[in-house]
Amino acid sequence: MKKSKTVLLAVLIFSGCARVQPDLEPAAVCSAGSLTVMKMGFHTVADCDKSRGDGLSSLFKKARKYWQEYDGTVEVSYSLKESGVSRTGETFNITVPDPEITVHIDTKNAKDPYVTEDAWLVKNPITPEEQEQMFKDAKLEMLDSIQNDQDLIKRAKQRYKELLSSYIASIGRQHDREYKVVFVE
Repeated sequence: MKKSKTVLLAVLIFSGCARVQPDLEPAAVCSAGSLTVMKMGFHTVADCDKSRGDGLSSLFKKARKYWQEYDGTVEVSYSLKESGVSRTGETFNITVPDPEITVHIDTKNAKDPYVTEDAWLVKNPITPEEQEQMFKDAKLEMLDSIQNDQDLIKRAKQRYKELLSSYIASIGRQHDREYKVVFVE
C-alpha cells in the first residue's frame, strides 16, 4: 500500500498535475508592444505645381504641372504600453489610447511621372527635391485624411477592443477562469 502511494505521488508530480500555472497579470497584457488593427493599401496620385518664378531670369520660363501615380499603405495600431491596464479580481480595466497612424509611400515603384511641357529656350526643371517634397506633402495629406475619418477610427477602436478582449479571454480559458474586460475611454 505504501508503495502504491509513493508511485501515485511520483506520477502526480511528474505529470504536471501538481504545478500551479501563474495568473495573468496586467503587465503581461502590455508586453506585446503594439497591436496593429488595420492595414490598408491604396493607389493614388501626387501632384505639384511649379511656378515660373520671379524676376528677369524667369521671364521666359513656363509654369509646369507634375504628377505621379504611386502605391502606399496605411497602418492603424495601438500602443499596448500606453494602454492603462489594471486588474481587480477577475476584471481587467483597460484605458484605450489614441491610435497610431503610419503612412508608407512606395516611391521606388511609382509609375513614370507626367510633366507638362517645358519652354523651348529657358528650362524650368522639376528637381529631385521638389519631387521628394511632393511625396512628403502627399503623405501628410493621407495622414490627415485618415485622422479625420471618424468612421475608420471608430472601426479601428472596435477592432482593438475585440482583439484585446479575445486575447484576455483566451488566457483566462487556459487558467480555467473567466475574465471580464472593461474599456475606459
